[in-house]
Amino acid sequence: MSTDVSAQHPASVIVIDDHDIVRFGLETLIRQCPELRFAGSAASLREGLELVRSLEPALVVTDMGTADSRGLDTVRAVVAAQQPRATLVVSMQDELLYGEQVLALGARGYLMKESAHAMVVPAALAVLHGGTWVSPRLNAKLLNRFLHRVRPAPAELPQQGEMELTPREIDVLQLLKSGRTTKEIAAALELSNRTVDIHRANIKRKLHLRTGAELIAYASSRL
Repeated sequence: MSTDVSAQHPASVIVIDDHDIVRFGLETLIRQCPELRFAGSAASLREGLELVRSLEPALVVTDMGTADSRGLDTVRAVVAAQQPRATLVVSMQDELLYGEQVLALGARGYLMKESAHAMVVPAALAVLHGGTWVSPRLNAKLLNRFLHRVRPAPAELPQQGEMELTPREIDVLQLLKSGRTTKEIAAALELSNRTVDIHRANIKRKLHLRTGAELIAYASSRL
């Protein structure tokens, strides 16, 4: 779905992010573009969803984590409230871990915060015109995945990180980074200890990691 976007018909945009400086920065960038109209911002998912419902913005620019929500659950809720209008995710999380998941949930683009200053306006305009925005790095991954489906290669072991993690495995990996034990992760995600152990084992298998220490080191370096 594309939107009639021009200086005469600027598209309304709201921002959802729990960091004041990020909200201010994105607002400043959006206000500098005559084709966009900054309509408001929220620091929590609850406030953001209220804005979406009351303002029906053409575009929501949202982080993956807020004061009252975390990760893909945030994206899922925003996309559900915003459909069929556009959602753009701007996050500090590694796009190779989360980008494809975010697009699968219905967001129209994924932008790393480190690139937001230069790219958030082009990304916003791209998705408002009916396109999709991803970085060249993520685009290469998606293209390679498509080509392998069309032209299967001989069976061989995937490279580290090639096998896709599930949303729940990503949640476990995120909590491992913060130093949580299996028991603490189980409590946070409302799972059994055994289920968390299974997730840990699957993550190590997919990423070709041998030990728990390597798993935690990976989480710390990539998330």
